[in-house]
Amino acid sequence: MSKNEQNEQKEKNRIDAENEKALKRLKKREEKQKKKSANLTDFFTGTPTYNDDKDYSDYSYFSAPLNMFFLTCVILHGVYMGIFSYLQIPMLLLLDAVCVILYTAFVIILRRVKGSWIFLTIGSGLEIYLHQICTVYLFGLAPGFHYLLIPLVFISIFIKKKGKLYTFLRKLLLALAFITFMYMTVFFSEYAPQHHLEYWLNTTLVLLNCTFSFLVTAIFVSRLVFSLDDKRSELDTSVNEKVNEIESMQNQIIISFANIIEARDGSTGKHVKRTSEYVEALVKELKRNGDYADILDDNYMHDTMMSAPLHDIGKITIPDAILTKAGRLTQSEFATIKQHTVNGKKLIEESMSDIENENFLKVAKSVALYHHECWDGSGYPYGIAGDEIPLCARIMTIADYFDALVAKRSYKAALPTSVVFDNIKEQRGKKFDPTVTDAFLRIRDQIDEIAKANAD
Repeated sequence: MSKNEQNEQKEKNRIDAENEKALKRLKKREEKQKKKSANLTDFFTGTPTYNDDKDYSDYSYFSAPLNMFFLTCVILHGVYMGIFSYLQIPMLLLLDAVCVILYTAFVIILRRVKGSWIFLTIGSGLEIYLHQICTVYLFGLAPGFHYLLIPLVFISIFIKKKGKLYTFLRKLLLALAFITFMYMTVFFSEYAPQHHLEYWLNTTLVLLNCTFSFLVTAIFVSRLVFSLDDKRSELDTSVNEKVNEIESMQNQIIISFANIIEARDGSTGKHVKRTSEYVEALVKELKRNGDYADILDDNYMHDTMMSAPLHDIGKITIPDAILTKAGRLTQSEFATIKQHTVNGKKLIEESMSDIENENFLKVAKSVALYHHECWDGSGYPYGIAGDEIPLCARIMTIADYFDALVAKRSYKAALPTSVVFDNIKEQRGKKFDPTVTDAFLRIRDQIDEIAKANAD
């Protein structure tokens, strides 16, 4: 490399180094600016650090807007002090000096003292109310009942966000409180100008004070309302997650228990899974087609699907010698087998008596007791017919029957699904509810897929 080339390379390296340093300085300056901006934002709207304490974290949604409110009041009253100092009104200057000191103390207490938001909320509400009266009185306006409208602003905090109507009501309440207060202040108060101010200036200052006071209050209330909405939403989500978690755990326990019971007669756990999926597909098809709309609401569908694994719970009371017998059952043995329906209902009553969901218990007992009843009255244990049989049991009947025929057992071979579907079609209006049968046949392909996906 020649000397000129070496010099050029050095110059290029120097320029690159300077550019790199400049970029680093710029980046550092930007980070510093961002940090400064973040600190400023946190100062006005941030949550006091003690809210990280688990005993106070639930109140963090409240302390952040309250902190912002106090700081805004400090700035607002600082401006007022400048105005009244310029206008040489010592009474109002003193009032706002007291307000600045008071709100500054509120800020310090809120950010440093745990649980202080409770007392400061009460204190700030009282201070706003009394300060509004005092300020207007010092301007020469006679205090009136329109000051009672101020609490309307705070009442709006407790209106939950439940759709457009509630949101509109909340906004309307704030608007009415502000407009009514201003209207009554201007037109229904006795003006007696003091402090040697011109009438127009006195009135202007009154209106500005009322306007800014209400704006600050409205901003605080809005921030608090949104924070409360977020907290409510967070709590609702948390509760829903816990409910789903508990429900999932209960369902797994039910399925595991049902699998153990089914294994006694040579079945596998796939029987419980298949029949549960048949029932789910069937109730959704009935719902989609509008069948039994007066019965089949979301809760009934859910309870029916949850109850499906428990349909044969009564088999736990049947002796193994009968339950696993390979040959034909005697009349006495078959009579014993029939008792699994009645015993199943009793077991559910005894073992799930503490469950608060009465509708689920009712459906679960019906599924266990009646899932061998037939539409024409030829079933057991009671031989009831038609609509006397609960819908959940009629749904379970066809799902259980289908799986019993297509699945291989120790005492029988599996039948092709095409043969079983033809059999079910023939039993329409006899063994099975016609409406339920039609729905089952409409989703034949889906039932086939479930059977294949969960084959033993």
